[in-house]
Amino acid sequence: MQENPNYDDYKERLTNFSYEFDLGLFVLILRKSLPWIVGLLGLSLFSAFVFLRYTHEVYESSATLQLSTDDSANRILNVNSVAVDDELEGRVELMRSKLLILETLKNIPVEISYFAKGQILTNEHYILSPYRVKIDSLLAPSLRNLPIFIDFNEDLSFNLNIKGKLYGPFRQDQKVRTDEMIFELKVLNKEELLNLEEQYDLYFRINNLRTLANRFARGLDVRVLNSTAKTVQLSYKDNNPFLVRDFVSALADEFIRFDLQKRQRSDENILSFIDSQIDTVFDRLRTSEVLLNEYKQQNKITDLESISGVYLDRLNNLETRFIQLELEEKLLNEVKKLTNLSSDEIAIYNLTPLVAGSQYEQSLSTLLANLEDLLLRKEESYYTYTEQSDRMLALEYQIGIQKEVIVETIDALRRKLKERKEEVARQLSQVEEIYYKLPTKELEFARLERLFTINEKYYTMLLEKRIEYSISKEGYVTQNQVLDEARIPNRPIEPRRNVIFISFFMSGLIISFIFISVRYLLHQEITSLNEIVRLSNASISTLGVIPKYKEDIPVSMLLVHKSPKSVVAEAFRTVRTNMQFIDNTSGTKVAAITSTISGEGKTFIALNLAGIIAYSGKKVIVLDLDMRKPKIHRGFDVENTKGMSTILIGKTTIDDCVQKSGQENLDFITAGPIPPNPSELIISPKMEEVFAELKSKYDFIIVDTPPVGLVTDGISMISHADFPLYIFRADYSKKKFVQNVDRLINENKIARLSVVLNAVDFDRKRYSGYGYGYGYGYGYGYGYYTEDRKKKRGLLKRLFSR
Repeated sequence: MQENPNYDDYKERLTNFSYEFDLGLFVLILRKSLPWIVGLLGLSLFSAFVFLRYTHEVYESSATLQLSTDDSANRILNVNSVAVDDELEGRVELMRSKLLILETLKNIPVEISYFAKGQILTNEHYILSPYRVKIDSLLAPSLRNLPIFIDFNEDLSFNLNIKGKLYGPFRQDQKVRTDEMIFELKVLNKEELLNLEEQYDLYFRINNLRTLANRFARGLDVRVLNSTAKTVQLSYKDNNPFLVRDFVSALADEFIRFDLQKRQRSDENILSFIDSQIDTVFDRLRTSEVLLNEYKQQNKITDLESISGVYLDRLNNLETRFIQLELEEKLLNEVKKLTNLSSDEIAIYNLTPLVAGSQYEQSLSTLLANLEDLLLRKEESYYTYTEQSDRMLALEYQIGIQKEVIVETIDALRRKLKERKEEVARQLSQVEEIYYKLPTKELEFARLERLFTINEKYYTMLLEKRIEYSISKEGYVTQNQVLDEARIPNRPIEPRRNVIFISFFMSGLIISFIFISVRYLLHQEITSLNEIVRLSNASISTLGVIPKYKEDIPVSMLLVHKSPKSVVAEAFRTVRTNMQFIDNTSGTKVAAITSTISGEGKTFIALNLAGIIAYSGKKVIVLDLDMRKPKIHRGFDVENTKGMSTILIGKTTIDDCVQKSGQENLDFITAGPIPPNPSELIISPKMEEVFAELKSKYDFIIVDTPPVGLVTDGISMISHADFPLYIFRADYSKKKFVQNVDRLINENKIARLSVVLNAVDFDRKRYSGYGYGYGYGYGYGYGYYTEDRKKKRGLLKRLFSR
């Protein structure tokens, strides 16, 4: 399977790009692509403008908080509060929680949102809305989060569109009742309202705060600025600058209030527990005191010093231990009772204070803390998940497991406590057995006095604790403070106009560069003689180049006799000189000129080469053998009624067909009428007779043959010519055309075949240098424009060219 020559050349360009880059070709493609590039860059800037015009602006407001606390009670009385001292990370997570966000939303006017809907964008007005809606009663809860379109009239009456159902008209400042709600609407700014009504579709929305909390959670960012200084930055992004400021300010205030309330709640629970215990102990103390006084009065006992102090002390110690064990047992029973409640009924703030300070604090505090964490997570999940969701069921299951662990731990502690009580009771029974042998009155008195002392100590301890925790509650002052308040942002953070314009413009430049690079890499046209030599597999002779004629000229026009000193004329003189290196012998010479396809300029080369040779004093005749598409007659502006076709068929003689040109020593014979068999005429014996007669009359015969890439008519002619010339046209002839030259040299054995490159753009070539090494060791280089042509070009065009 034959490979695609375009693909092969593309691979070759990629392989040799580092040392074959043609700056001139690249600049030429750039100049040709300039309108597309300008249009693309303009489109890029226009796209940036459209993007900015129809993209929501995003504003950001931030506030900086310093987290700190001051517990005066701890400093003065050395009282440790049982409230959990949250780490910095925990308080940061509290700020991010939907629980705190929901409480914050209750403090800003977001229960109802006001919108203006355009063709593309929808803007939220927030507090800038020119009207306000106050909901008295929402009869249909499903109406939340749905748009309620409102249409105002000139007299400020309005109509509603709720779920496609129309209501109205209604008047402002009056109670309005629909099937879904009862509300009141008030217009704040009539002029602004009517202007908005003309441009936008207005609607408002009754928000579900739980759903709204999800939106605010997505735009909220909480980050620690300095962990040592405990500074935290709150920031929020939204499309409304007033909303971002209000939300950040309200969130900071709500955090400070919530943090203080959370810490004080623990002390309040402890105080409530102590108060309940004081009442019970006070009753027991009063009863024991009354019994003791009555017994003393009845039995007239005032002192127990006569009773053995040893047994008394032992009894006191054992009974004190027994009472402590009973209190611990009550404590464990109370904790078990509260733990066995359902997850919705558990007062977790009562569990932690119960075990605080007891010997079971180490055993139960971690388990209770885990239970507290699960209950808080369940409470926060209510804002996001339904009760029957997988996450809620998983949390309920984890809470049940944790409760079972706590209950089993308490049962184990109770069993150990029971064993200790039995041991103390046994010891107490032994001591009492001995002690009861003492006088009955002293023993009874000692028992009553001991009971009174124990109750008195317990009551005094509770009073002291109550005072301490009261001081702890009042002594805690939050030192959380806002270091940098939230402000209304002056400009949006997104989209950034300069960045967008630069990005779109740079994208246009990159696309333009890619477009130009692809055109360069896929460029298949010949641009230089060096490229022809490189692509050829044979030894090709290169006679020179003909510069591109910048002005519009008729096809195949003879130019050298009109401007003999022009660059074009000099180029043809160069070709004429280089032809001498091919054959410099005497006698009449024949030059056959061909190309691959039509349009490469072989007729133009034939005419002007003949003209420049005629300038040297030689008699030259031009023959038009391209009888399928003749052009010589157009170059000399004559009729094509007779010529080579009529000569070859014997209808006319050579003398009848030879015509004089406007230049001395230059004659020509046109192709004549187009024959049906041009190939047979060219290879007929008559052709040899014609050449023999012309050689006797002229010094140089130039033959314009048919393109050999299309037909084979001219191969026999160029194979017998003294100067077979093959014409390529720069930026027009394809690179694969060089294969035709290789075939003519290698297969048809036309060793003298030489190449001329036509229509070379010197504006491009001067960027990369313009010099060629020729097959016969001849080097030639020149500039393009003469001083006359430079003067004709405008200033802007010359500057642009540079």
